[in-house]
Amino acid sequence: MVRIADGRNAFLLIALLAFLAVTVSCAGLRTVMPERPLLVPEEVPREVRDIYLNAEKSYENRDYEQAIEQYGQIVSRVSQGPVVRWAHIRLGHLYALKGDYERSVRELISVTRQGDDDPFYRGARYHLARSYSFLGRYSLSKNIAEDLLRESLSTDRRIGLLTVVADILLAENSPYDAFLKYMSALNEGPDKVMTGQIKSSIEDIVSRRLSREELTAAWNIYKDGYPGGYILYSLAQTYYTAGDLVNAGHYLDEYLDRYEEHPRYDDARVLKQRLVEITMVNRHALGCILPLSGKYARFGTMALDAVMLAAGVFDPQSSSPVSIIVEDSQSDPEAAREAVIRLFSDHRVMGIVGPMGSAVATAAAREAQKLGVPIMTITQREGITSLGDYVFRHFLTADMQMKALMRYAVENLGMKRFAILYPDDHYGAQMAHLFWDEVLAAEGEIRGVERYDTNKTDFSDEIKALTGLAYVDEDEGKEEPQPIVDFDALFIPDSYTRLSMIAPQLAFYNVTGIQLLGTNALNTSDRPEGENEYIDGTVFVDSFFLNSYYPVVRDFIDRFYVACGREPTDLEALVYDAARIMVTALTDPRVEVRDDLQAILRDMKDYHGVTGVTSFQSGGDVEKSLSVLMLRNNNIVQVK
Repeated sequence: MVRIADGRNAFLLIALLAFLAVTVSCAGLRTVMPERPLLVPEEVPREVRDIYLNAEKSYENRDYEQAIEQYGQIVSRVSQGPVVRWAHIRLGHLYALKGDYERSVRELISVTRQGDDDPFYRGARYHLARSYSFLGRYSLSKNIAEDLLRESLSTDRRIGLLTVVADILLAENSPYDAFLKYMSALNEGPDKVMTGQIKSSIEDIVSRRLSREELTAAWNIYKDGYPGGYILYSLAQTYYTAGDLVNAGHYLDEYLDRYEEHPRYDDARVLKQRLVEITMVNRHALGCILPLSGKYARFGTMALDAVMLAAGVFDPQSSSPVSIIVEDSQSDPEAAREAVIRLFSDHRVMGIVGPMGSAVATAAAREAQKLGVPIMTITQREGITSLGDYVFRHFLTADMQMKALMRYAVENLGMKRFAILYPDDHYGAQMAHLFWDEVLAAEGEIRGVERYDTNKTDFSDEIKALTGLAYVDEDEGKEEPQPIVDFDALFIPDSYTRLSMIAPQLAFYNVTGIQLLGTNALNTSDRPEGENEYIDGTVFVDSFFLNSYYPVVRDFIDRFYVACGREPTDLEALVYDAARIMVTALTDPRVEVRDDLQAILRDMKDYHGVTGVTSFQSGGDVEKSLSVLMLRNNNIVQVK
């Protein structure tokens, strides 16, 4: 009990109770309330009166370092009296503002030693409760705060102490009790700023910290006022997270009926739509569209084996929940489009793998985009992903090959000067143009470009044109002219057979010491018997290599052979990876609706598949790290 000894002490007590109400949480300082002068200058000893006035001014101007020095001068010059105790309280507060709570406690304890008949006693204990809470000495802080709360306090002091106790309860992992204390503080009618801070704590607890049972208890108390909307929305979220979609829907419906102007209303509408969508899809159903009849049926059947292997169908130990629903594209665009509709409407699949072929894949992709179904096409068709953000492409592209080939030629082989000799067909022209683009992008030089008829077997004219021999007069009796080989590497985008014809002719015209570069058309098991020394060392890239030294590839080849009785081709490897990516995504617990699958695919980075480390660009096209391969002694070896 505080006893007021005389009129002077009564004045000091009243002034002290008007002192700055600062509420401290475990996370930081709360609102600073404006304060009034606490001591009449005439009550301050003359020898420190100017220091006191300057200290108060420094404090009001938030020049805390100066204020600490000035209050310290008062303490050192005056041994006792109200101004000294007041200086200790000020110093206790200032050190707390600086985060030096140990020093704050020492200053404040010096005041409390005067006993509870000192008018400054209660104020010092108020600040002690805050500093102890910062130091993690929760028991001391809470005991002081609860002691003071039993007494008659100003509203500001009561609010401050209630929030201190609430902060401690939260730190002690008692969020529901903390919630009730914050609500008590809110009911005291704090000012606008403090109200905002307390509500922020309440809303955070309701949104993240309360169990379903605690939320239900809170709802029963506060359903007719604040924070009823936050509680109801959190109840819906909690049931949704637990997989109880019925109760989640019940609470969402009530929320949407009652709280149209609430801050979480838009979130609730989105969640409600999500619940509707969840009921409209088969969570683990994956559609597959392949040509199982018609002229490409052989390739479709081969690809289907890869899909089934990816889904774990051939593995008796597999526990994958994913089911595969297969549709026949018949190699017909309209049939493929109708297959997408059936997979969407009848089977409610989450996503689709396939189809293959440019026209068929385009028709299917366009329909899938319209319906909002993620589709992983297996096609060389450039620009197919521009149809929309649900369309993905998983295939080895010409552009991908040329980027990888050029990177290896420049970074590993140190080459800068290139020539191109290409077949006069669509494939050759496409590869030549892309290669040229990559040379320029790498700041290299193109020293010569020639094309040849695809029916030719004699390439002397083209070789002479590349090396300057075509412009030399071959007069009788003169020394045989020598080629001008001013390039480091020659790019020939053609088959193994055609390369085997061209390379010896290069040697015949003394075009030697250059690096031959090719495309994945060289990655074939159909190579003529016998050695061909002229093509040894030719470098190219591909996404799949049967003799790869990567463990993931070796394992895939073994499992495929056991399941299908044959070695996989590059097509089957690409289809396997596409299906495996989709199957993996469908078993991700975050994937509940089609938009989730789309987001997972778009964000996929560095998936270690059998056709290289795979990522997807923002537009839906695939990126892969390709294997660098070399022809050696009529075999293919992996060099990177």
